[in-house]
Amino acid sequence: MVPSLQLDTRVAPGCTTLVISGECDQDDVEVLERALATLVDEPPPALVVDVSRLLFGDSALLHFLLSAQRAQTAAGMRLEVRGPLAPSVERLLRETGTYAAFTITGAGDAA
Repeated sequence: MVPSLQLDTRVAPGCTTLVISGECDQDDVEVLERALATLVDEPPPALVVDVSRLLFGDSALLHFLLSAQRAQTAAGMRLEVRGPLAPSVERLLRETGTYAAFTITGAGDAA
């Protein structure tokens, strides 16, 4: 059975980490939109989106990451995507030309 999307938010002084695990696809758009609305309501100085436990991501994930990046930038804050990235996630970012748009850490030799 394919693991469903799971979100876990961890708040520390100056940084909020959103851990995304399982698989993320179009069926998860509403969950991601609610998470983003909560996060951008009071943007943290640093937002880390940890995708190291994400097995698959499609355009729903990409839309979420780009929206989070825009919100953080508009608030003068930063966004970090923490890996390592699943092959499907890295391929998504590279094939759409958005890999360089994000600060990606823990990606190993992929960068």
